Amino acid sequence: MNKRTLAKRLKLIQKLVSQKNLHALWITNPVNIKYLSGFSGSSATLLIGKKEAYILTDFRYLSQAAAQCPCFEVYQVKEDLVQDVKPLLKEKEWKKIGFEAKHLVVASHTEMSEKLEIELITLRESAEKLRMVKISLEQDIMRRGAAVLDKGFTFIQSIIRPGISEKELSLEVEIFLRRLGAEGTSFNFIVASGHRGALPHGVASEKIIESGEMVTIDFGAIFEGYATDMTRTLAVGKTDQQMVKIYDIVYKAQKKAAAAVKPGMECRELDAVARKIIRRSGYGEYFGHGLGHGIGLETHEQPVVNRKSKTVLEPGMVITIEPGIYIPDVGGVRIEDMVLVTENGHELLTNSPRELINI
Repeated sequence: MNKRTLAKRLKLIQKLVSQKNLHALWITNPVNIKYLSGFSGSSATLLIGKKEAYILTDFRYLSQAAAQCPCFEVYQVKEDLVQDVKPLLKEKEWKKIGFEAKHLVVASHTEMSEKLEIELITLRESAEKLRMVKISLEQDIMRRGAAVLDKGFTFIQSIIRPGISEKELSLEVEIFLRRLGAEGTSFNFIVASGHRGALPHGVASEKIIESGEMVTIDFGAIFEGYATDMTRTLAVGKTDQQMVKIYDIVYKAQKKAAAAVKPGMECRELDAVARKIIRRSGYGEYFGHGLGHGIGLETHEQPVVNRKSKTVLEPGMVITIEPGIYIPDVGGVRIEDMVLVTENGHELLTNSPRELINI
């Protein structure tokens, strides 16, 4: 990320420090550290005041931090973070420090309170709201990553067959994506065939895929630091008509919800678009999760797209649209796409066929 973008992000966080009447903000979440500073190492903490900003790290990462974090002054941690930061806090007269409640463990909180003689102020979040809106560079990265997923789905169609196990299919897809530049998987792939399709998070098992089964495949990978995520459900051989009916309902719900995405819309309104179709078809009780989630540096991040979320969609947000129906001991269907909210509506980032494909 370029210096200008990092400087803009830092100023927004420093504004938060002022608004909360803090002396400084202690950032420990690795994803937020990377987002705000550009640091990609595995050991660092950010200490951000109203005007100054420090990245605290050990000898191993001093040169890396200096190169990657142009908006931060590098501060060396020699032995113990809490002890070593004491002189800095004393010099700056920083005593009222905000911290990320979701990311600081109780033991660290207790140690800081006792040894640093500071007042720790709980913040529910720091950079999470900033991360919701992606700049054009981030959008381009995610667009390219989504295009690779589309190639992955084409590959899936070429290898899925009766007799292959869920785990084998999962492994082959991961290898394919890595060969196309994936840095890793976004999550443990879901491959749920037959009755296992009723498990929304049915991670690939030893089960053998059989003819006549529906197979739900939820997969994603990391490209240039950003997560991708897509789900398709395929029919392997002639499938039960009940499952075909369920597929048609999910397909209609997903298509209508994706088409409804626009700025100014509350996430709960969007959830209701898909949920209404599924409920009126008589399967409301079998759609038990939210419609989708934000995606970016993490696979699941803000905004949450469910029946309670009042978050308003803004241009630059990237969300998933993934309704599903899951019938215990029978099977399930889910269809998922990544969608970018634009100034005038939306852009589908994943573009693989959504109609039922029979292999």
